[in-house]
Amino acid sequence: MIILDGLNLKKTSKYAYTPYSSKIDIRNLSKKDIITNINVISQDFSNLLEYNTKIATKIKRCTKCLLPSTFPFISFDEKGVCVICNNYIQKSQGNRETELLDKIEKYRSKNGEPDSLIAFSGGRDSSYGMHLIVNDLKLKPITFTYDWGMVTDLARRNIARVCGKLGIENILVSADIRKKRLNIKLNVEAWLKRPELGMIPLFMAGDKHFFSFMNKLKIENSLKLNIWSMNRLENTDFKSGFCGIEHNFDKKRIDYLSYGNQFKMISFYLKNFLLNPSYLNSSLPDTMSSYYSYYAEPRNDYFELFDYIKWDEKQIEDTLINDYNWELAPDTKSTWRIGDGTAPFYNYIYYTVAGFSENDTFRSNQIREGMISREEALELTIRDNAPRYESMKWYFDTIGVDFESAIKVINNIPKLYKEYL
Repeated sequence: MIILDGLNLKKTSKYAYTPYSSKIDIRNLSKKDIITNINVISQDFSNLLEYNTKIATKIKRCTKCLLPSTFPFISFDEKGVCVICNNYIQKSQGNRETELLDKIEKYRSKNGEPDSLIAFSGGRDSSYGMHLIVNDLKLKPITFTYDWGMVTDLARRNIARVCGKLGIENILVSADIRKKRLNIKLNVEAWLKRPELGMIPLFMAGDKHFFSFMNKLKIENSLKLNIWSMNRLENTDFKSGFCGIEHNFDKKRIDYLSYGNQFKMISFYLKNFLLNPSYLNSSLPDTMSSYYSYYAEPRNDYFELFDYIKWDEKQIEDTLINDYNWELAPDTKSTWRIGDGTAPFYNYIYYTVAGFSENDTFRSNQIREGMISREEALELTIRDNAPRYESMKWYFDTIGVDFESAIKVINNIPKLYKEYL
């Protein structure tokens, strides 16, 4: 493996996986700086967490999918079917692997040298993506991971498992972890002073530099091809919806936002900065550069794997668990976003305030694709929306925000489904 600070490569043993930051001496880390086993909790505040599943299931929801009346810009026809379902464009879930193979043939290594650079978060899709890229596409990749302070130990261990078994190199690009976590702390504390659902993505702004590093690493390693394992089922337009941006039913990519909608988003953020000056803190330069990386950084020789190869949840989970001894989180039965330290927190906010989370939008897309029934999807969301206390406690301890005070603020936010209370 290679660990990377800026673009100064420092080689370590090939498959050792050690967290690294140029600003931190690993040997002198305090307990809150190290992502430890999340079962080790100093004080139990789990009784503070709300889980209004009985009320949330009473909210008017689409009769075809699971989206509720609290979903931004939603409306229902006379049959109770939502506007999202009525305008849904079927995603490519068929077998287009041959088409992808034709497109990437020109990049293929002829001498055994690496021929592609692959983003690898250690999550479910990127882990299975690596399995497909090596075993099915027969590429010889180098992977890279961007650690912005919220990559958990579980994700690191899964990265090591997959890279070790496949015999591939991983480049760990480490941010200034202390600074990144301070930025999160400042923005979470600002948000808690004036909660606004449309501002929640600001908590994750620090992770968006991976596109910039992708392009730098491609140059550094003389590579062109990059393949991402983004999954269109994970589309979360509701996040920008809470910023006042209406649905885009024909997005070019899962992360695409038109110039007009980018302007709306920026305007929304500027308005909230004025209403809540606490957002005008030292994290702003990092936030602005991450915005550029996400929306403006060039994406050349770029392919999204699951636009071409069918995404099958059961097959993915069976392969990762049985073939790679892939590790699951102790506080949820879901395999999605379990290596992301931020997701349990923001999904708690969305579910507590709006009665739905990313889990509802994901399962709704599966329903529309004919992958699961509405009944099965409902059961899964009830399971997966349960608060992940241990992960949330780790998140607050890691960024230095008081858990008890923050949860009380969130619980007191007026519910968007108050007519059902």
